[in-house]
Amino acid sequence: MLIFPLMVSAQLKGDTYAEASKKGSANVVYTYSEVPGFASKNASGKMEGVCVDLMAKFAEFVEQKNGIKLNVVYKADKPNDFTYFLSDVKKSSGGVFGLSNTTITEERKKEYNFSDPYITNVGMILTDKSVPTMTDIKTIATTFKGMTAITVKNSTNEKSLLDIKAKYFPDMQVEYVSSFGNVVTEILKNPKKFSNLDFTYYLEALKNKQPIKRHPGGDTLTEKFGIIMPLSNDWTPLLNEFMASFTSDVEYRKVLSDNLGSNALKFLDNIK
Repeated sequence: MLIFPLMVSAQLKGDTYAEASKKGSANVVYTYSEVPGFASKNASGKMEGVCVDLMAKFAEFVEQKNGIKLNVVYKADKPNDFTYFLSDVKKSSGGVFGLSNTTITEERKKEYNFSDPYITNVGMILTDKSVPTMTDIKTIATTFKGMTAITVKNSTNEKSLLDIKAKYFPDMQVEYVSSFGNVVTEILKNPKKFSNLDFTYYLEALKNKQPIKRHPGGDTLTEKFGIIMPLSNDWTPLLNEFMASFTSDVEYRKVLSDNLGSNALKFLDNIK
């Protein structure tokens, strides 16, 4: 797999599998929304994370199985803006792959191609550690009285919070930021803020010894993450063939452990 410098383009575009099959190579784009442990740049500017390692292995799989060399460009104009990331992938064409903690939903399947799931997520209600523990979501209006929800627009986390507002907390106020990293920052700055976040943010906060609390009454176990692609991407069957074998392999567990930590691996084992 060759990785080339960033190229400027108004719209992301990559070679289709049909084109690659004819010429034996493909120029493809890996775009991403910055999420620690899944897809991000380290201090030296190198891409790392579960999605990054997964797609690197996919490139190896394609070359070994089909003799097609993938020439990969990483391109993200606004890596800290999840809503922009979704829009960018949607309007792209051909061999473009979106790397992030993107939840697979039936609604999104109408606008994107998804790979099969590569991990199961647990959504959690998180706050500063000083907030009283909520053990039943039905009590949230009382336990979190005077608190404000903070989230990212067009995310499934936003949907979860709006569902909670409709069912249990009609007076809940909602504020928006551009990234989930900013959500964590706001929670840590202000004990009157809370959110629904993916379990990896909780584990990351614990690893960094940050004063964050998980409220067991807010856990949701229904989400699965996938690689997101434009509808014109015809690589999906081959990507799913790779996923079926790789996600059941010991090497996959190493990818999870290396990027999310051994605690994440134990956590995931417990929710299966």
